Amino acid sequence: MTNSKAIVTLAIGQKFLENWKILCQANWQKYADRHGYDLICIEKPLDDSARAQKRSPCWQKCLILGEESVNKYDRVVWVDADVLINSANAPCIVEGVAVDQVGAAPEWATPNEQLSAEARDRLFETWGITDEKNERGTYAKYGIPAEFDRIVQDGIMVLSPSHHRSILEKVYYECEETGFGEMPWLSYELLKADCVQWIDPRFSTVWSVHKALYYPFLLHKPHTKPSLFNRVKGKLLSKGIPGRLVDRRASECATTALINTFFLHFAGTAGEMRLVDLESTSWRDLRPG
Repeated sequence: MTNSKAIVTLAIGQKFLENWKILCQANWQKYADRHGYDLICIEKPLDDSARAQKRSPCWQKCLILGEESVNKYDRVVWVDADVLINSANAPCIVEGVAVDQVGAAPEWATPNEQLSAEARDRLFETWGITDEKNERGTYAKYGIPAEFDRIVQDGIMVLSPSHHRSILEKVYYECEETGFGEMPWLSYELLKADCVQWIDPRFSTVWSVHKALYYPFLLHKPHTKPSLFNRVKGKLLSKGIPGRLVDRRASECATTALINTFFLHFAGTAGEMRLVDLESTSWRDLRPG
């Protein structure tokens, strides 16, 4: 322990660990070095009970504040293992967040709630989701009291072991899988405890939302699931555009997204992290084709 704050993630299984090490570790370390964080990647389950094995490992983020290697820190920044950081430009995420508050962004907030709602409509049409018109509808869908108009995006959170361990562990041990992992339950309990401080949504930009809003041509057609490259290539190759140019355009979109934000979360689209050119840290680095 060399710092009072740490960035913590969980990468269980060889595939996820290798992806994190290849795509994220050096990127996160640059940010950690700039702002004085230790970097911790937990590689083994914190709970290997039969109950734990029946649900997603993502639930185990609720146990990190009790982990011996983590609970000694004053501040802990939880980051899902499918996040890239604008390490050259992103400010320190814990600054301005009260120690007794959980710093997080709303699920639908980037770049603002109105535009994010437009992106949500496009995504839900693409995915065929018709039973979640708003955040209260999401809570209700998963059997959670629909008391709040926001959902905490828990892929990136500023936490304090001394203040928040009991809430996170309550969610882990008392709540059950409903089809959407731990997030709706954790969101509900944090909001019910009135301990959420909303932070700049650029710290929690979700790539699929950003893509739907600014680059909808990268989305697959409604109710189909071809790969990003295959769909875009198929459309543009039919117009005589070289495949390498198609790949470059998709890469430029994802790279631009990271340049324009602080943390870019590839929730559900981790394979597309490879699109980002981490050597480009400014729009000046992007060159016309």
